[in-house]
Amino acid sequence: MPRGLRLVLLLLVAAAARPAAAQQPPAPPLAEAAPLTAPANVPAMTFTLVTGEADACGPGCDRWIAAEGVIVADTPIAFFEFARRLDGTRPPLLIQSEGGVVEAAMALGRQVRRAGLATMVARTDRSGALPQPALDGTCHGACLYLLIGGTDRSLAPGAELSISPISFDGTAGEPFPEAMRQRLIAGVLVRIRAYLGEMGVDPGLAAFLDGERYEGFFPTRGFLDRHAILTRDP
Repeated sequence: MPRGLRLVLLLLVAAAARPAAAQQPPAPPLAEAAPLTAPANVPAMTFTLVTGEADACGPGCDRWIAAEGVIVADTPIAFFEFARRLDGTRPPLLIQSEGGVVEAAMALGRQVRRAGLATMVARTDRSGALPQPALDGTCHGACLYLLIGGTDRSLAPGAELSISPISFDGTAGEPFPEAMRQRLIAGVLVRIRAYLGEMGVDPGLAAFLDGERYEGFFPTRGFLDRHAILTRDP
């Protein structure tokens, strides 16, 4: 494993780990992008290499990665282990997610970009004899940062994608002091803006992720194209 990636993964684990002793400082708060639809007991994201009929996921494409669930702190580690089994192949990544932790989603998006994978918001339909990409799907909250990690990015015709602001809700029902919350949001937005530029997306999109200024919304296709969130039709 490259040293830099090992460090990133260890930091993510450390941020999510429960303190082993009372003397240790608490883990830093993790930013989340509040989804427009609240997930109910949705499991952590899993990655499954799926094989369908010929051309199921496009001309010459019969295999894809089903990425399903909420992005948690150790999801990038799970994907790193999964991607080692791809042996250099580049099946598209079909995403069905209600969101999760922003920093983990950006780390995951960077791995997807390094692997050279296209991304698409689409549910994997397993109801038939062979699985197939569905015409719908969901990508809410921090899922956006995974989607834009793709080398090509698209939505299934009936898929939902939301733009959701950053939130820090505090712990144990106690909200952060307002000044601290604003500083935390500002710091995350700086990192998000850099990530957007790195992925070839308009850094100006970060303004819409500021919970102090905007609420979540479902963007039009014109908005998605204008900010380079999508790069092609499905």
